[in-house]
Amino acid sequence: MAEKFAEINKMDQPLPLWGVILVPIYILVWMSVLIFPFAGDWQWIYGWIFVITTTINLIVSYIIINNKNPRVIRNRSKIKKEGITDDTKKAVSSDQFIYPLIIIGFFGTLIVSSLGHRFDWFTLPFVVSIGSAVIMNVGLVVVNMATLQNSYASKLLDINKDQVLIDTGLYSQVRHPLYSGGIIVILFTPIVLGSLWGLIPALLGALSMVVRIEFEEEMLLKGMEGYKDYQSRVKYKLIPKVY
Repeated sequence: MAEKFAEINKMDQPLPLWGVILVPIYILVWMSVLIFPFAGDWQWIYGWIFVITTTINLIVSYIIINNKNPRVIRNRSKIKKEGITDDTKKAVSSDQFIYPLIIIGFFGTLIVSSLGHRFDWFTLPFVVSIGSAVIMNVGLVVVNMATLQNSYASKLLDINKDQVLIDTGLYSQVRHPLYSGGIIVILFTPIVLGSLWGLIPALLGALSMVVRIEFEEEMLLKGMEGYKDYQSRVKYKLIPKVY
């Protein structure tokens, strides 16, 4: 019992500040390596609008989450599924093909949009990029709020042994607010970068998230106590009163 309490205590201890800030900086670096070399222009203003606003958003969000709910940062860093059962095995195995599609969609969005700048494809007006950066960052805030409110918001399709159903905050409005925010982010990323062609891989990523929800719900119905009742109470998956 004492060991279990110590483990729970450790999970809820904030991480070192330097480690928390290092994550957004790491994201800034790999996004920059993807965007600017493909764009062929390190002074590309659309690219810097995306990188700088995203980085500021993530640094502030990670600091808040680390102070209020560090457990979720640890859970989201997991790379191994731990709660697979015979009932949920089929649903969680969908990650083998859906998760790569989401990653391809997002990386493809950055690359195609950056190539659009390099080869002078049609570029959306600067004011559209600024407005879209606001909307994209609102989507990122939704992702981070959903993460803050759900200690078990893992990147993997999995159910932890001690996991409980979350039905408060954003989860009282839609069942998958993290996906709601993620879809906003991926669809508005190419617009921030001034690209319409970038919407093609972005749509792939967004549709993959929608498909993933179906497998996640199957997993939760079979492995999470009370989820069927939660579905009847919170009827919408992504958009209140719509879907």
